[in-house]
Amino acid sequence: MSRRSGAEQSRILDTSHAQQQTAESVFAGFRRVLRRGMLIFALIIAILCVMILYQHERSAQAIRAVQHTRQVISYINALRTYLLNIDSAARKYGDSHNPADLDPALICHRSRCPSAAHLMALVSADGIQTEQLAPLPALQLALETGFSALQQRAQAGDTAALAKPDLAGFDKSAIEQIQRILIEIEKLALNTLEAREAARIHDENLSSALLALAGLWTGLALLGLYRETRRLIEAGIHAEQTIRQLSLRDPLTGLANRRFLQESARHLLAGARRSGAQIAVLAVDLDDFKAINDRYGHAAGDEVLVAAAERMGQLLRESDVIARLGGDEFAIVLGQVESAETAREIARRVVSRLCQPIPLSGGGSAHIGASVGIAMCCAAGESLDELLKSADAALYEAKREGKNTYREAA
Repeated sequence: MSRRSGAEQSRILDTSHAQQQTAESVFAGFRRVLRRGMLIFALIIAILCVMILYQHERSAQAIRAVQHTRQVISYINALRTYLLNIDSAARKYGDSHNPADLDPALICHRSRCPSAAHLMALVSADGIQTEQLAPLPALQLALETGFSALQQRAQAGDTAALAKPDLAGFDKSAIEQIQRILIEIEKLALNTLEAREAARIHDENLSSALLALAGLWTGLALLGLYRETRRLIEAGIHAEQTIRQLSLRDPLTGLANRRFLQESARHLLAGARRSGAQIAVLAVDLDDFKAINDRYGHAAGDEVLVAAAERMGQLLRESDVIARLGGDEFAIVLGQVESAETAREIARRVVSRLCQPIPLSGGGSAHIGASVGIAMCCAAGESLDELLKSADAALYEAKREGKNTYREAA
């Protein structure tokens, strides 16, 4: 029996390295997906947080602006009502001369009456409105001054000098000017309110669109991660199957290895014991294999091993198991043979087939032989290891008797 060739050892090392690289690439892929997923979700969460904070601030600003505009419009209406009440009270008093018509409670129902100065303060941020309101404080002061003088005269009982043409400060042109200013300011405020409402709605729509876009990004990211994860899982399953397959197979010949033989033979032995059938274990060793390595090189030796494995496999049934135990050693398990003669016939065929020349890719042909040992099972409930030992003993007996033959264990 010869040692493993250098080419075979290199092939095994390459296979082990490939297995390790496959496993590492799959796990590295999972790590990349994990890092990528964490980065994507962190980015999405950061974008969503920024969008939420930004939209919250914009919404708060829009709400404050709308509320302020509504406050301005409400104050304009209150001021206009107040000034119109002054004008109405003065004209009514001019008709009735009744001091009760000048009662301050009928003019202003608030603790503090509206003023043009306060309205200007509310719209101070808008230069156009402030400019248009500039004449209003003087007009309001003139009305309030005239109204105060009218109240004093009414309290003094001086009704002789209160004819309509003499109502100082209450001429029609002044009231119309006040009305015109307040109406223009109200229109501007209403336009501002509409613009701010439209801006607020636009911001809400934009926020909804951005959130929808973020949701789409999230969905696409999840889809991409799902597809990548699925691909890696499939690659991992395939790698696991490949690794398991390689762990049960000889990398050079593709035959079962010792581990696979142990697993398969366990089931064959258990089935044979239940059915009472016989099982034969054949130990096969290639004769003169070392000379092939020495003469043609290790690559040629590998070719001979592969060819020998193929030739032996062609002689067996699907239910039989052939394994390479190492170097030029092989083992064959024949399941449910009728008698020892069947095992001897297979052994004769193996010897005959392997004695035929094996063509080499580099030219020429290799000439080897085979020695076979046979052990029958299962009269005494032997284990596979015990059967292999018995078959090995018979194999060495065949070698001692001249090789290229078979012997059966006693």
